[in-house]
Amino acid sequence: MKVYDVIVIGFGGVGSAALYHAAKKGFSALGIDQFGPAHNKGSSHGQTRIIRKAYFEHPYYVPLAEEAFQRWDELNNRHRTRPDIKPLLEQTGVLQIGQPESEVIVGVQKSADEHDLKLERFSPDQIQQRLPILKVQPNHVGLFEPEAGFLRVEHCVAAHLAQARKRGAELRSDTRVLSWSATDEGVTVETDGETYHGRRLAICAGAWSKHLLAEVDVQLSVIAKQQNWYQIDRVEQKLVNDFPIVFIEEDDGEQFYCLPELDSLGMKVCRHTGGHQIETADLLDCDVDKDELLLNEAFMDRSFHHSRHRLVHHSTCMYTMSHDGHFIVDKHPNHSNVAFAAGLSGHGFKFTPVLGHRLIEMLDGNHDSNLDFLSLKRFR
Repeated sequence: MKVYDVIVIGFGGVGSAALYHAAKKGFSALGIDQFGPAHNKGSSHGQTRIIRKAYFEHPYYVPLAEEAFQRWDELNNRHRTRPDIKPLLEQTGVLQIGQPESEVIVGVQKSADEHDLKLERFSPDQIQQRLPILKVQPNHVGLFEPEAGFLRVEHCVAAHLAQARKRGAELRSDTRVLSWSATDEGVTVETDGETYHGRRLAICAGAWSKHLLAEVDVQLSVIAKQQNWYQIDRVEQKLVNDFPIVFIEEDDGEQFYCLPELDSLGMKVCRHTGGHQIETADLLDCDVDKDELLLNEAFMDRSFHHSRHRLVHHSTCMYTMSHDGHFIVDKHPNHSNVAFAAGLSGHGFKFTPVLGHRLIEMLDGNHDSNLDFLSLKRFR
């Protein structure tokens, strides 16, 4: 009977990173996923994810974001072995727009001030002079973070898995975990195929975390989120024309983001707020939500100078929301050899190399106080 040093349940964003860091540390590692590498049925797909340092959600994230940039750069150097391989991270800059007293603008400025981050402030006229495609409300301001950008999300997951396998990690795709148990001596994971044994367990199950963390007293809800790609009758919004990522908080609190056109799919435009709660991730409906689409396209009409747009592609992913919108990263309260990351709440992918590394460090007996604000203690 083989006993692995670490078993990782789920190898999406966090799980793929955890496998890489376990294998890099010299552990024998096994990853189990009910689908497969870089699939489109969870939360780590949709071409791109934003990465930024001036974090409006909380200044405590900034040191983790700075480390994430370094870890993505390290992975990119290992992964990008030929010039024709696209970089994992593109630093296009992120322009965040809203009222001066809005959640986004106040939060971004606070994080930048506390951590001495490079940030440029623009008036509506200055934004429209530089980006004439945008319609900016006269009562809004813009904060531009030049070092921010986007990650190629599926490529990032695939790169972590490739580097993990290169170091000896094993993957079991199309394998559903039915249950797990732990004692002081080790862990057992029962699947619909085989039963696996290990010394430590990392649970990185995304939208399926609630079932696997039933013993943990924590609230998690799953929100279905639609991602949309449009062809529009302008050319400025293309990556090759240095169009930045744009994140806008409207006066009613609604938040939308736009990523530059990378290829024939067009410009990605999504509503960050909203979405609809689903009972379980297994019931995710991937059809176009027409009401959500109307809201999205009304935003485009309000925010862009253009006469035509055409929906080219859409996908549905899931936000796994914690009660307070912050991640939960901790050891299991009843088992010291089990750690988990859950409730990334729609803003976690950029941090996955950091979270995967920390999970393995936790299981190896190391503690990082920078993650204390994400622990279970805050709910007690």
